[in-house]
Amino acid sequence: MKLCVHGDSLSAWVAAAKLAETGNHVLMRTSQSQHSFEPSREPGLLPLLSEQQQTGRLSIVSLTDHVPENIAIHLIALDISLDDIEVFVAGILATKADSNTDVLLLVLSTLPVGSLDHLQDFADQSLKRMGYTHKVFVAGLPLFGREGSALNDFTKPSLLLVSGEDGGVAVRQALELMRPFVRQATHVMVVPHTTAELIKLGINAMLATRISFINEMAALAEKLGVDIELVREGLAADPRIGGDYLQPGCGFGGPSFSGDLLSYAKTIKEELDTSGLIDAVLAINESQREILFRKIWRFFHGQLSGLNIAVWGAAFKAGTASLENSVVHPLLEALWAQGCQTSVYDPMAGAALKAMYGEQPLLRVTNSVSQAIEGADALVIVTAWDEFWNPDFELLKEKMVRPVIFDGRNIYEPEAMAEQGFKYFAIGRGETI
Repeated sequence: MKLCVHGDSLSAWVAAAKLAETGNHVLMRTSQSQHSFEPSREPGLLPLLSEQQQTGRLSIVSLTDHVPENIAIHLIALDISLDDIEVFVAGILATKADSNTDVLLLVLSTLPVGSLDHLQDFADQSLKRMGYTHKVFVAGLPLFGREGSALNDFTKPSLLLVSGEDGGVAVRQALELMRPFVRQATHVMVVPHTTAELIKLGINAMLATRISFINEMAALAEKLGVDIELVREGLAADPRIGGDYLQPGCGFGGPSFSGDLLSYAKTIKEELDTSGLIDAVLAINESQREILFRKIWRFFHGQLSGLNIAVWGAAFKAGTASLENSVVHPLLEALWAQGCQTSVYDPMAGAALKAMYGEQPLLRVTNSVSQAIEGADALVIVTAWDEFWNPDFELLKEKMVRPVIFDGRNIYEPEAMAEQGFKYFAIGRGETI
């Protein structure tokens, strides 16, 4: 098939690469100069894009370039508002003046509830005004790809969700396009647009709720002198609960959670005229994003000026170079405001951190864990990268001014840290402060 992918989000890049790999001829239109997602951040994506370009099945051009008239399938994966997507769709439809071929708009963008039905009406009215005789069909393809494993999530989705009229032209074409991945999907659903939009928002809202719930329990456990890890283990043992997204930490981040949760909260407010549970989830998370700084402040009795704080990890989660809504931002900004020197190491996000805060004199981006801890008054763990789980603790004590660790991801055992002479403060476990 010939198709066009519009956008430079993670979903756009992954869809373009995987659909080209399965034999389609893909034209990808991106902003090129300022990608909303840099492909090098996703493991394996850049080589796959290069490989597909070399085969001739993938071409990458600018969003300002002309849309070929002979392409009838358009995947919209733009991180823009519904109003802007309407303008974009009108531009696509205007290129079909001399064509009698029907158009399929396959929407990957996450939009507010009700958007796809509205977009279908808008497209129909636009064609009517233009006097065209062909039809336009809108289908939704909300993706559930996670940064760090997005290629595998696209290839073998746990849920492949398509929205539109069951048995209609749009859904049939969407399923045919995705046929190689339908076969590998754990579960396939075809539902109306509004249902799919609510499923997409609801999944992220539920996952965020689990995270904020266990973080609230961690605060209670710490107050009561209980190890939250034992509580978590007990909760996870109940098959009705399970252990996924039930790890306490210093807050969640990332692009998908934040945008989807705010959209869900807005929908609840508009439709039910109430603040809703998700507002509490967001409030807990906002407080949790500051917990590491509060612990540091209390330990040093507010005397932070001139201290050197080592920070391991900057990405919002391990496996990605993304800094979007990462906990590292409020932590660093609070430390800098107190006059702290910060030495940060992240195996993937270091370059992005330097590009973002390069002019900050209190920031030093290092190339290794050992460089970061040199002369450090304390170590703070923000991201649970594999290489942080079993460091040389004797080297840490040798290089650090004080053997103090603030662990935002609970990757160490408090008893073991105490035996090795560390002051260890985690989330709901370790020493209380």
